[in-house]
Amino acid sequence: MDFVDDLMTGTTMIYGPPGSGKTSLAVRIAARAKGTALWISTSENEEFFRKLLDRLNVAYDKFKFLHFPRAFHEEIARYVLDHLEEHGILVIDSINGIAGPNADIADFFHSTFYQAAQEVPVMAIAETPSRRLQYVVDHVVKVWHRVNSMGHVIRYAQLVKSRKRPPSPRYIFDIVQGVGIVYIKPVEKVVAESAERIRDERLGVETFRGAEVGVFSDSEGKIAEKIQPFLDDENSYLLVFSTFNASRRLKVPPERVVAVSTFNDLMKFYAGVILGKVKPRYVVATGLVPLENLREGDSLEYLTALGVISGYTELTIVADVVDLKKIKSNYIYQAMNENIVVPGEKGGT
Repeated sequence: MDFVDDLMTGTTMIYGPPGSGKTSLAVRIAARAKGTALWISTSENEEFFRKLLDRLNVAYDKFKFLHFPRAFHEEIARYVLDHLEEHGILVIDSINGIAGPNADIADFFHSTFYQAAQEVPVMAIAETPSRRLQYVVDHVVKVWHRVNSMGHVIRYAQLVKSRKRPPSPRYIFDIVQGVGIVYIKPVEKVVAESAERIRDERLGVETFRGAEVGVFSDSEGKIAEKIQPFLDDENSYLLVFSTFNASRRLKVPPERVVAVSTFNDLMKFYAGVILGKVKPRYVVATGLVPLENLREGDSLEYLTALGVISGYTELTIVADVVDLKKIKSNYIYQAMNENIVVPGEKGGT
């Protein structure tokens, strides 16, 4: 994320609801600091922290982990101030636990850590945003998540305040086991004026390398006829996004089929492509239009990920059986670089 380097100076608050990924994000940020990170926890124990580092692919020796019960907030502050200079960054998880039951969090944080932060960056994690603390700190990062109509959890992070730069765009991210934080920066629709132009006779259109092409029909047979030649390529992959899709008539080896049962499944494939572990020539996605029909706008995050993946492919194809009278008003159709509408045979699919 573009703003992470700016958090290596001064004070930062990362806030968000339970399960949003704020602690994981804080770990990845702290791991970038010079020297070891002093991690003060008032809630989770060391075993939990070790498991989290393993999931995030972060070495434990990068951290000095200390667990203090909430009742010992005075001892926490004393220890931190005595040993902070030995480390490259301080992380407090959470600031609510270190301040004491009757203390004003903003006053406590400013009086205790402001001077220390001139030498070592200080990061505080909180579940609820304190307006006064947001005013006191140098940087504020908001982390949140939502559950879409398919039951998939989508996570977001955004720099909402910084004394160094304007607020950032909203990043989509997830935690991929053994890889760590994988994120997508929203981008505008690809402008292909300078891209290599290609003409694919199988589709009958001229487009550009890395384009997203929509193939829509009211016939499963016609869909299969159009896109099976691409899936016959040994470097092609089929992504299945929902149970209502056109994949029944497609023949693809199981190792090249990605069932997107969760958003994390897509992010695993995304990470493989970005890291060069998966090198697709063609990617075919099906089941996105039914997803969009469940709740308008629910396809946005998937299309954002596919938009980045398409830059690593020759072509990315989104193919679905649709109502041809309505498809042109569908967001997915409008998001494609090119569209091919194939009418089915009258009276059947």
